[in-house]
Amino acid sequence: MLMPKNQPLSPLKNKMRIRTKILATLGPATSSREVLQRLVESGCDAFRINFSHGTYDQHEELLKNIRAVEAAAQSPICVCADLCGPKIRVGAIKDGIANLKTGDEITIQREVIEGTADRISTTLGELVDDVTPGESILIDDGKLRLEVVRTCPPDEIVCRVVVGGPLSSGKGVNLPKTQLKLSALTEKDRRDVEWIANHDFDYVCLSFVQHPDDIKTLRELLKTNGCDAHIIAKIEKPQALEHLEAIVEISDAIMVARGDLGVEMDFPSVPIAQKRITKVAQREGKPCIIATQMLESMINSPIPTRAEVSDVANAVFDHADTVMLSGETAVGKYPVETVIAMNRTIAAVQSYDTADSSEVFEKFPEKQQQATGAIANAVEKIIECDDIAAIAVFTITGSTARLMSKNRPPCPIIALSPNLETVRRMGLYYGVVAREGKRHTKTHHVLEDASRVAVKLNLAKPGEKIVVVMGRPLGNPGGTNTIVVHTVE
Repeated sequence: MLMPKNQPLSPLKNKMRIRTKILATLGPATSSREVLQRLVESGCDAFRINFSHGTYDQHEELLKNIRAVEAAAQSPICVCADLCGPKIRVGAIKDGIANLKTGDEITIQREVIEGTADRISTTLGELVDDVTPGESILIDDGKLRLEVVRTCPPDEIVCRVVVGGPLSSGKGVNLPKTQLKLSALTEKDRRDVEWIANHDFDYVCLSFVQHPDDIKTLRELLKTNGCDAHIIAKIEKPQALEHLEAIVEISDAIMVARGDLGVEMDFPSVPIAQKRITKVAQREGKPCIIATQMLESMINSPIPTRAEVSDVANAVFDHADTVMLSGETAVGKYPVETVIAMNRTIAAVQSYDTADSSEVFEKFPEKQQQATGAIANAVEKIIECDDIAAIAVFTITGSTARLMSKNRPPCPIIALSPNLETVRRMGLYYGVVAREGKRHTKTHHVLEDASRVAVKLNLAKPGEKIVVVMGRPLGNPGGTNTIVVHTVE
């Protein structure tokens, strides 16, 4: 049977409010204001700037373009800075490429050399200090596999080629079983953090997290530089899974970075890890991002594969708050079409979820989140008993909206805050429509503001009911204690 000819994807004809957020990585394919605007119009909620590539001038230009699009759209845009971390790469190879033969021995040395099939160096000279015989070294996303035969400190290690093939300069190196005696923050990362702290970023992603102390170190560094950006812990090493609960607890959000995680773990274990991470994030009330290769074929194709669509759908079914695009939007030929494809997939899952409410969703424990969590669960009970069009939350820090979103209510959450930084950060929260709001001193002003914004955003009509959540006295962070069922005027 003939397959239909590939057709460009178009946005949703009947615009619906998509609850799962889309985070797109920027690069050469998406650096202009025109393309950024089209990405936002197609359903993108947040952008990621990868500090593994580009210069500070390029990052600054991107940030300027994003904020210009934000101002034109009159809608907040969340921006994440992603640090490189201790990514290890093969050094320069003579003539650009060498062929490693299975069964041969190859030496990795500390000092930088021009590599051959017999001897190479890496960007991390200390690698020779940390590995032990029997451990694996994976190169080029696991396409090449070495096994450490013997160590010759402090100069070199000798490995056997288990899986050979062509090796070129700059390929990534992974050590799945090795506990590296390195901080997740490299010297480059520290320089980048100083620069990020003086620019308009909402989150900082920390790569190759292994221990909660890595998060503490970054937070102290941000604080030292006068920056209160929130931290996303990227789970991409098996060692992080050993401390997962503690890492999630201390972080502001979690990313399931399946690229390196899929290299360092046995690949069938990755979807199981993904489900475990999303469940822990749910239990701790933290946003969870699923990332890497979600629609990778769309780097070169105008439509996704069926398997990729299922992958995105399953991430939404797993209760991810945000799904992320990497090379698809950074360097791909069809960045806008990719966002449209992801948006349409999320919409289909959302429609199914709305139609089929048979699943029992595990709420986070009230005792863990104390009063705010109890209020979030109380709002759920109200929605079960009454016809509620939307939830309106007045929040200083965004915590109430974050916890409310983790309960996955069937109606949208309008989050109003006087702090623009808080409003932007909520761009990664499932089901939350965030806007700047005034600081009120009287409850009836809060109710009027909630009604006005709900109608303006077309989330409620006059005569419909909304639930308004606030803290009294008004304007005190962490003081959420009041629920009002209000009829929109």
